[in-house]
This record gives sequence, C-alpha cells and structure tokens, in this order.
Amino acid sequence: MTLTVPSTTPATAPTGHDPLRKPPGRQALDAALRRLDETALLLGLDDGLRAMLATPRRSLTVSVPVRRADGRTDVVQGFRVQHSTVLGPARGGTRFAPSADLREVTALAMVTTWKHALAGVPYGGARGGVRVDPASLEARELERVTRRYVNEIMTITGSDGEVPAPDPDSDERLAAWMADSHSAQPGCPAPGAVPGEAVATAFGVATAVLRALEPRGRTVAVHGSGETARLTSSRLAREGCRMVAAPGGEALGLDVDVLVLAAPVTVEQVRRVRAPLVAEAVDGPLSPAADLVLAEAGTVVLPDVLTGAGGVLVSRPALAARCFDTVAATAAERGITLRQAAWAVAVGRVAQAHGARF
Repeated sequence: MTLTVPSTTPATAPTGHDPLRKPPGRQALDAALRRLDETALLLGLDDGLRAMLATPRRSLTVSVPVRRADGRTDVVQGFRVQHSTVLGPARGGTRFAPSADLREVTALAMVTTWKHALAGVPYGGARGGVRVDPASLEARELERVTRRYVNEIMTITGSDGEVPAPDPDSDERLAAWMADSHSAQPGCPAPGAVPGEAVATAFGVATAVLRALEPRGRTVAVHGSGETARLTSSRLAREGCRMVAAPGGEALGLDVDVLVLAAPVTVEQVRRVRAPLVAEAVDGPLSPAADLVLAEAGTVVLPDVLTGAGGVLVSRPALAARCFDTVAATAAERGITLRQAAWAVAVGRVAQAHGARF
C-alpha cells in the first residue's frame, strides 16, 4: 500500500520552541491532552465527554523503600494510573527511570487506552512508573524495589484483573519479579499472564512498516537502541528490508526509505530526517512541534498509537494489517494524517462505549 501525505497538517501544533525542553512528564501530558483536544474537535465530542476522556479513572502515588546492600534505606516514588476501564480491565507496562512522574504515567496510560481501542481488544489503558535508575541498584536492591512496588499498587490492581508488567526495553528479570509478586496475592493471575512486550512492540512496528510499503529492496535505519530497536531491525531484515547502519550511531540524517524511531528526538534533530516514512517504535518520540516539521516536509509518520495497536495483536498479522488499513482509509477519507486518523478511530470507539454506558 502506497501512502500519500494529506494536504492538511496537525492543527494547533506549537511553534517557536521545542517542548522537549520541558520536564518529560509535562511534555508528554501536554502532548497527549493537545492531541485529545484536536481529536474531540474532529469528532464533534461535547466538553463533558472530552473531560471524561482526559481524566484518569484512578491514579495512585506510593512510597517505595529501597534497602541498600550497605544497610541504608532510601525512599523512591512509584506511580500507577488506570486511565480507562470502559472497554475492559486496564493493562500496561511500568517504566523504571529517574524522570518518571505522575504526569508522564498519566499520558502513557491514556495512549495505552487508544492503542487497545484501535486494536479492538477488550482492555483499557494503564501504565506505571518508579522514579529510580535501575543501573544505580544492585540486582538484589532492584528486586526489592520491584516487589515492594507491586505490593503497594495492589490496592488498585488486585481487584481488576490487571497484571503489571515492565516496559518493552526493561530487564526481563523485572517481568519475572513483578509477575511473581502479583501472583502471590490470592485470586491474582499467574506469572504467565505477563507478555513479551519488546517482541510485541517489534511486531507492531514491523507490521505497520510492511503494510505501508513493499519491503523488498527498501532501506531502513533505526534511531535508538535497546531490545525494541534490536527486535524491530531483526524482523524487518527477515522480511526483506535492508538495514543500514549509522556511522557513530547517527541514523536520523541517512538517506533511507524508512526511519524507525526507538528513542525520542528533538525538533532540531527532526530537521535532519531525510526518510519519506518514519515509524514510531516507542511512546511519544515525536512532540507535536516535531510532528509538524515532518508534516511540512511531506514525511509520512506511522504513529505510536498505530504501531502499538499492532503490537497488541502480536501473532495475528491479518488483524494487525486490518487495523492499519482502517487507519489509512480514515486518513484518506478525511484528508488527515495517520496520527490524527489513528486517534480519531481509537477515541471514537472509547467515546462510543462511554455513551452506551452512561
């Protein structure tokens, strides 16, 4: 399927500054709410419904003690947000990072709701965060933090069938510790309920890229590192794409057919992009301002909501392809970008479910 860039560009995208200079949590939530506002306007949603969609169902902040190997005890903050459960139990990963905060987790939970809705699976969106650098902890210390965090958030996860999992690029040990701690509670799912997030994400990104163009002879570069970047590269290579290595790790300026973003980029960095097709492989690598730069350059963007929806449908390529085709058809029919179309389809489904319930 060959994609064309619609004549319209993202409305109300900010100009004159780079939102990545804001704290990451504020930038992420500002972007998610701005895109929701644009989608609500596109769909003609009333203010009350828009406010309901913008407001998480549950938010929790917890204190997590860190008992160090030398006997010291530090305290870090943990967060869990369930954005919506109108379509089913909330699900979503947990990010361990020194910059994690409640605003970032809220934004990620909202986007996860749209991914599940777009995929057509019976789940809502949830995300978690622990404000700590895993690299600063010894293995035993990290295990204590992980298990204590899971125990603390059981007040909102234990009764809803939710299984907390780490984000795709997290250490696989985190998944085992989280699942084991969760399943130790009466009536909670077994550890096997935690999926291979990086594998699923790579599947979703690759499916969208392959659906957007004929892979044979196409060149692809990946910006960023980590498990998602590695698995996406591997899958695209198996499908006939030629992976182009970036000297010094700089992939953004390469003259390739597809650029996969597995790490955030600034507006200044985006101006160097030469690829006609850009695929988001992580949550929110492009700010609205960066999105606008690419739109003005005629670059087609496969947004995280779309690639993530394909990841939810891992091992079901026919359904993932159908999901892409729905978004592409909506974009063509309305004359809007793929990001706007993906949000319109997903938000519309959640809004419809709210209407039926309330």
